[in-house]
Amino acid sequence: MSGLARLAALGIACALAGCVTTAENSLSQNDIASMRLTGVTVSFTPDAGVQWEDGFRAYAIAKSISDDQIPTATNTPEGNAYVRTLLAPVIQTGVSKSMAGQLVGSRPVRLDVMVKRFALASAVQRILIGGGRGMVADANLVDARTGAVIIAYPNLVATTYAAQGIVGTVVQAAIDSASEQSVAEKLASRYGQIYRNWLLRQS
Repeated sequence: MSGLARLAALGIACALAGCVTTAENSLSQNDIASMRLTGVTVSFTPDAGVQWEDGFRAYAIAKSISDDQIPTATNTPEGNAYVRTLLAPVIQTGVSKSMAGQLVGSRPVRLDVMVKRFALASAVQRILIGGGRGMVADANLVDARTGAVIIAYPNLVATTYAAQGIVGTVVQAAIDSASEQSVAEKLASRYGQIYRNWLLRQS
């Protein structure tokens, strides 16, 4: 699969995942009030698809890979591992910020995020064939002492807006550069907000 085709496929996968039905929140208000979030962990499924230009470019710089070789060089076990290692703390930071101060009870719990898709369409892709920004991941709230799952939200989807076409992409670049958060962290924060609202039953 060519570079652009591979990126487009990841974007489509994220869009299709939006059809997943919202998980049921069976926790009572007392259950939630008793919990204290001790941390957020981020991991990836073995076949997780990641489309993140900043990560690809960082790997290319680290390995002295030319621009024309990036699509092929990053689509390797080593390249995938490198990019995921860079991306995990970005997602962890974004989700943690969204969850900060929300669970302040006495029972220690942890949020484990298992990423299945993370796609940030590049400027070139959005100009030529279109593409969005989306993340699909399982969110498991677990007991921090035992690791037992308290409640699971499989295939939770988060998306953020990305302008398309030549003009839209230029405008979007200006908006992104003016933000204190990176595009990846914004998407992770959006994921955290959606999970927080679901868990706490906030509108």
